[in-house]
Amino acid sequence: MIAVQPFEGTSGPPLRALVSRIVRGRGFHAVTSLPHYDGTGQYPSVARDHHLAAFVTGDVEERGKWSSITFLVWNGTSGSVIGRWTAAAPTATLARAVGKGFWQHLGHAVLRAETPTWPIEMQQAPPMRIDASDSLHDGRIATGE
Repeated sequence: MIAVQPFEGTSGPPLRALVSRIVRGRGFHAVTSLPHYDGTGQYPSVARDHHLAAFVTGDVEERGKWSSITFLVWNGTSGSVIGRWTAAAPTATLARAVGKGFWQHLGHAVLRAETPTWPIEMQQAPPMRIDASDSLHDGRIATGE
């Protein structure tokens, strides 16, 4: 699962929706229900809690008729940046530039992202099998002892 964080700016929400569609189109589950996190130090624990392989963040800058967005892909296990790409275009065509270039430039980073493992004490235990047919105690039950 890949968390696509909220993007700031007026064109942020449509670009976030576009990135989510791109990620889903490549077979990943895009998570958009998480809030924006100010500190990236929280990423490893949030990734572990929500079983996330990566976080995608975006910073939109609008300058007159031109806009740019800088994407960062953060590894869920370590919280480190594993991919960076900036797209710039006239504001009206920025989404087209992102649609054409996002996976080409950041797909390798998303594919390299690692989902954190659960701590040993939190991992699922192997199934237990209990044999309740102990013949030593069957006689006492039958005779009422």
